[in-house]
Amino acid sequence: MKTCPNCQRNYTDDLSFCLEDGGQLATYAPQQNPSQEKTLILPSGIRATEAPGSVRQTAIEGSTPAYSYPSPQFPEKRGGKLWAFAGGGVALAFVVIIALAGWFVWKASNKSSADSSQAASKSPNENPRDTNPRAAPPKADSNSESQTAENSLEWLNGVWSGDAYQTDTKTRWAVRLTVRDDTYTIVYPDIPCKGTWKLIEKNSRSASFTEVITQGLDQCENNSHVMVEKLSASEITCRYAHPGGRAVIATVVLKRKE
Repeated sequence: MKTCPNCQRNYTDDLSFCLEDGGQLATYAPQQNPSQEKTLILPSGIRATEAPGSVRQTAIEGSTPAYSYPSPQFPEKRGGKLWAFAGGGVALAFVVIIALAGWFVWKASNKSSADSSQAASKSPNENPRDTNPRAAPPKADSNSESQTAENSLEWLNGVWSGDAYQTDTKTRWAVRLTVRDDTYTIVYPDIPCKGTWKLIEKNSRSASFTEVITQGLDQCENNSHVMVEKLSASEITCRYAHPGGRAVIATVVLKRKE
């Protein structure tokens, strides 16, 4: 038998440390007075007998054993409880995930059903007021129409004639311009040569052209720049410049003949 020197608890011989305070156990050795009689406390109803040469031992009726041997206590095993808590947490999380997934699916299905119902309610066949799903065409802009009218060259239609003067050669030559259906025909009978004008830009009172000579290329310069300006309903002025230039080399005032 062993005992703890700190708490005085008794243990069996197979233990080495106290289960209460961890102290090292010592072999139990009760101190007895050799001059006194050794008394052994026996269970009730049992009386000890004396043997020759031995110390008298007496059994006291109704008494309990002097020493008790408590059952050894072992540390509580908590590993099983931890695994149980962990398993419960995982199971709860799994249930929550399944519930959330079901809720999202239900919400998505309800939304698609609502969209289908709304689209059906807006169908032209079911809504008599929506007879024309197409948007109405935009109205014509009055400003655009007026700007088109202002940029029209109707004031240039007709037959025009006059005598031009060229400053670099100090010569005069006759000019005849005919405008019909946006076709501009130019004739220089004194040189002689003729061609057409190609429109570059225009506005309500002026226009600019490139002159393309189709006959008499050896007599007239091709691709000259011509600027026409309205003076009145019966007169216009024309200014000529070399190809690619802006310096005026010839001018003429044309009068309407037709």
